[in-house]
Amino acid sequence: MTRANELLKIRELLQRRRREILSANLGAHRELTSLKDQERDPEYEENAQAELADYTLSSLMEAQRREIMLIDAALRRMDMGVFGDCVDCGYEIPIERLEVLPFAIRCEEDATRHELETRGGPSATPSL
Repeated sequence: MTRANELLKIRELLQRRRREILSANLGAHRELTSLKDQERDPEYEENAQAELADYTLSSLMEAQRREIMLIDAALRRMDMGVFGDCVDCGYEIPIERLEVLPFAIRCEEDATRHELETRGGPSATPSL
């Protein structure tokens, strides 16, 4: 299969995942709204349980927002014709990496180097 066909498959995967997230989020919103309208069990009203539920929901929603942002950025790069090009070296990111990590903006070598530099690893350049 050609790289163009592989990239088209990745685009479809990203678009499908975006729809799934938005659909699930809408479903969760509807469910929460219906729960608010129902009479609740007094045990559920305990502060600790309510706080845990709020924290869990906000974390899930934050993860979903982040994933949507990554998907949108990848789709924009596709539209610009730069999807799959490493932002550091400019070479094509191997299709196998993009299939596993469609949000990748760096080839594996540059991603590793970037991670070490960001975390202050052994190959990090000293900041002056």
